[in-house]
Amino acid sequence: MEILLKTGPVRMSGYALKLRRVANAAFRKFYKEKKVDPKLVNQFLTDLNKNLYGILVEKYNIPKDVIINIQLVLDLNDTSISIKDFDLAIYNKDEILSNNLTKEFKQLIKIEI
Repeated sequence: MEILLKTGPVRMSGYALKLRRVANAAFRKFYKEKKVDPKLVNQFLTDLNKNLYGILVEKYNIPKDVIINIQLVLDLNDTSISIKDFDLAIYNKDEILSNNLTKEFKQLIKIEI
């Protein structure tokens, strides 16, 4: 069975908590129906967060104020959870574009520069 998890745009410093909340919400009905053990989901998320942290922070030094968006497609079996597809988008602030847009908007609404 496939399960889609989307964090939506979230600060790098809070992605692990958001991912855990999204996963627990997606698996809630399976917990109630006893189709999946919450300990299995918790262990899966712990391993996933360790791997993500290793890549994002330790390898690429992504700052904690950068906005990221994580999307996962999981395959749920009786005794395991595996990742079928994964997408991670990083939104970094563009200073030049931000300054140009600010300047243009200020001119539009007639604020002195």
